Amino acid sequence: MTMLVVCIAVIAFHSNRTNLIHDLNAEAHILSENLTASLAFNDTKSAQALLQALRWSPHIKQVIILDSEGEIFSKYPPGAKQNLNEIDTLSSYLSAVSVQQPIKIGTQQVGQIQINASLNHIYSQLKQFLLFITFAMLIAGGLGAFMIRRLQTYLTKPIIELTKSMRLVSNTDNYGLRFNLESKDELGELATGFNTMLSTIQSHEAELDSELTLRMQAENRLQQLAYYDEVTKLPNRHHFNERMAKVVASSIQNNALCCIMVIDLDDFKIVNDTLGHHIGDDLLFAVGKRLGHDLRVEDILCRIGGDEFALILDNLTSIEQAQHVAEKIIQLMALPFILQDREVFIGASIGISFCPNDATNIPVLLRNADTAMYNAKRLGKNYFQMYLPEMEAKNIRRFALESALHRALDHKELFLHYQPQINIKTNQVTGFEALVRWDNPELGLISPVDFIPLAEDIGLIIPIGEFVLYQACLQSQQWRERYQVDTEISVNLSGRQLIQSNIVERIISIVNSTQLPFNLVTIELTESILMDHTKETLDKLEKLSASGFTISIDDFGTGYSSMSYLKRYPIDTLKIDRSFVSDLPDDTNDVAITQAIIALGKNLGMKLVAEGVETEAQLAFLKMHDCDTAQGFLYSRPIPASEAEHYLIALSDAKNNAAEKTTLA
Repeated sequence: MTMLVVCIAVIAFHSNRTNLIHDLNAEAHILSENLTASLAFNDTKSAQALLQALRWSPHIKQVIILDSEGEIFSKYPPGAKQNLNEIDTLSSYLSAVSVQQPIKIGTQQVGQIQINASLNHIYSQLKQFLLFITFAMLIAGGLGAFMIRRLQTYLTKPIIELTKSMRLVSNTDNYGLRFNLESKDELGELATGFNTMLSTIQSHEAELDSELTLRMQAENRLQQLAYYDEVTKLPNRHHFNERMAKVVASSIQNNALCCIMVIDLDDFKIVNDTLGHHIGDDLLFAVGKRLGHDLRVEDILCRIGGDEFALILDNLTSIEQAQHVAEKIIQLMALPFILQDREVFIGASIGISFCPNDATNIPVLLRNADTAMYNAKRLGKNYFQMYLPEMEAKNIRRFALESALHRALDHKELFLHYQPQINIKTNQVTGFEALVRWDNPELGLISPVDFIPLAEDIGLIIPIGEFVLYQACLQSQQWRERYQVDTEISVNLSGRQLIQSNIVERIISIVNSTQLPFNLVTIELTESILMDHTKETLDKLEKLSASGFTISIDDFGTGYSSMSYLKRYPIDTLKIDRSFVSDLPDDTNDVAITQAIIALGKNLGMKLVAEGVETEAQLAFLKMHDCDTAQGFLYSRPIPASEAEHYLIALSDAKNNAAEKTTLA
């Protein structure tokens, strides 16, 4: 500010001094014109009179008129000293101004005027100017301070507060903050715009958070679907493969023992088809929960598909440790499951494959465990098996049998044999049990023990069962027409067939197509089929019984069911299993069991048929204890229809002889 004032003062001083010089030059010129005559006539008085007029000029200090000789002709004021040729110094520049003007007549110079002026008047004006400037600056400063304070209140302070708010939002990411300014000017609009921007950002952020939440939920859901089973909540096959890869890699690296157990539920399809898929899902969940209850933290239980589970056991100390786990699982699965207030019984077949003993490749380990599991099923279910290399040959044969079995019906490779059932008292045939046989051109004659369980597993037992029923009833009707004798034909019905919703209608339709009376057809069921005490099963058996069919329980005494079904179901015949007959009459336990079964059947009004009778001693024991019918190698093996006709011829002859005797009598 001071520099500005100094600059203004210097400029003002220089400007006023220059103007003064111009004024003095003008006055000197005027005086030179008027003093020409005075000098020409040497009239000092007139010259002095002219100079007296300069008294009104406040800044003129001295005027001296010189003649042509350089002598003083006149001066003002009269007592002034001559002061010509002053040195041009800074001091003289700041203190006075001097101008000179020649006096001429025509072109001839007749004298000279020198005017010396004081700068006091300029300094006086400059002083006043500076005082004014200072005063003005003070006023301006005061007004400026006042305006700044007002500006700070109405402009600067809101802007600073707005800036602070923006920084706070930036540092905290809190877009819920707002800047409050009650003003309708530009600052108010700016604050409103700022708050609107924050509201928009907050809204977008809320939408983004919501979208991110939904995306996270979707990703978690996808993760759950990708790695976990929906029904059991256990890890699925994808998760199993990833975990197994890590376990196998660790086992190889650390030279440790681990294993895969493949656990397949026995008879799950029967439960699922009979009780419904919702009960099947509940059962799978309950199985997963039961299996995982006593596992170690490092053990991994997965559901890898259908009714199949896989268990990874890591860091095993011995093979026996895995065997112990498998035995415990078998025991757990044998316990009943309570589902919707009903007991459900299933079992489990387990296959075990060890790494690195059996393989170090995951697909091979899993295939080996599957092979061992199928071998366990063939042993009668509710077993576990460890993989053995020789199982591969059995597995290959199984696949060959499965492939050939699919074509067996179309290629007419299946046929029936018939085993006679003999009345123990009369020694006459009362009926036949129809037994299916399979003769494949490449594989040869295949035992039912090999292909019937396979047919059960792959679902072919249904068309095979219908084929057996039709062929057996058709053959029996042909015998009936040919020999005029009525003999019963017994046909086995599998669990897979019984669970069909239309099984009763199918049986009636097939038998009707052969024209064989229903009362000559015996439907044989195993005890295990009757373990499901459902109303559907009871309704089906009651419909068959009401239609005239005979209901027989095959292999009685070997199943898992309680005998309460004997009073629930319309059962006509009990077949004593060959395992109880084989050691008669020497084994006291078999003697007691057989006697009990016969007594039970008699008390319930049922017919008794003993299977596997091979010796006269067995037959004598059965006859002594009033068993009705015997079936076994003592009489005949299962034989083709042509050989079975011999029994019918004998029966027909006996019938005719009896008729002749009656006529003669």
